[in-house]
Amino acid sequence: MTKYTAFLRSLPVHVMFLGLASAPASASGEPTDHINPPQLLMVEHAEILMPGPNGNAEGYLTIWNGTKNHASIASITSDAFDEVVMLRSRFLSDSAQSEPVEGIVPIPGHAELKMRGDGIRLALRNPVSPTAQMESAGLTLIFDDGTELEVRASIHRSSEMLTDHRHGEVDRRSN
Repeated sequence: MTKYTAFLRSLPVHVMFLGLASAPASASGEPTDHINPPQLLMVEHAEILMPGPNGNAEGYLTIWNGTKNHASIASITSDAFDEVVMLRSRFLSDSAQSEPVEGIVPIPGHAELKMRGDGIRLALRNPVSPTAQMESAGLTLIFDDGTELEVRASIHRSSEMLTDHRHGEVDRRSN
């Protein structure tokens, strides 16, 4: 029997298990098992580019929602910046302009939100201390149901150092 056939035969058990599992939230710097992803809401990657292309710091998160329910980010705060704004690129425009996200950012169940420069990302403004010596910054993600995830975001000074993440593949640097 091939591994694929064995997997197909056990699929109903896996589906039932997914439906019954409880789903706590967590923040993690640990690599995620993409073959058997965790059944929880978690931040897989949290990185800040200093400065970003527009001169301000930009934040990039990869959030896995392994639960069966959708999750919605209502806001994000930081211990290192006075202001955190979620931005989205205008896709129907000829310009490369961005606009603030109004309302919540949904993440469907069993799906991943990957922030990137040409999509949804964070603008981090007004640092509370000099940024030259920062190695990390704390971020708190606040979801519309009251769930909060605290995570340390690593600071990078070059976009080549940002993680190139594709769900189900090994992470690598952007370069």
